[in-house]
Amino acid sequence: MKNIVFLHGFGENASVWTDFIELLNPENQYFTPDFSPKKDCFSIPEYADWLKNYLDKEKIRKAVIIGHSMGGYISVEFCNRYPEMTLGLGLFHSSVAADSEEKKENRDKTIQFLIKHDTNLFIKHFYPNMFTEEFKSKNPEFVQKNIEKFSKIPNEALLAATLAMKSRVSYIDNLSEFEFPIFQILGKQDTFVSYKDALEQTFLMKSPNVLLLDNICHAGMLESPGICAQFIDNFIASV
Repeated sequence: MKNIVFLHGFGENASVWTDFIELLNPENQYFTPDFSPKKDCFSIPEYADWLKNYLDKEKIRKAVIIGHSMGGYISVEFCNRYPEMTLGLGLFHSSVAADSEEKKENRDKTIQFLIKHDTNLFIKHFYPNMFTEEFKSKNPEFVQKNIEKFSKIPNEALLAATLAMKSRVSYIDNLSEFEFPIFQILGKQDTFVSYKDALEQTFLMKSPNVLLLDNICHAGMLESPGICAQFIDNFIASV
């Protein structure tokens, strides 16, 4: 039995993994810590410290750490700090790169928006961008249900998370030094993480594993759960 930790992304909570975990090998143990309500972390290292405390409380000495989007940023930071606790790293629509200058400007716009408006209005505009137009047209009730759910995330927590993402450092230069295996799940339609940029990082890894999904945007665990689950199961079995 292996310990598997799933970290959700920005603008969502740990519930994104509930149905997905049901598709995975039941012989492993799964953990889904939730950082969505946290208002006291203003940098990715602080989130990594929070994750370390969580694992210590759960008495987890070694685990595969899998992060979606922002959860991937936290995962990379954690695995770099605690390689002895890392069985493997999963980047689920995520990247080890820092924000570009353009991305930082967009973070500033998000901050200004969150200062002026409530979470509900932000999530209403932000969350649908995780999916392709086809998925949204086929699953309008599902998308709306999650908008309502994630609108309960505290505004201050979203602000803190945005500041943390904007200030994060790049780990591209560290990729060739990581001894643990790494997987990437990428969507060709992803507007948040460029699959071309992410693939360039693949060549720097010692033990890369990549799943490139053609008609998927930024939420493979919801848009194509079966394929993603099979890929992750195979990865976990190999570490």
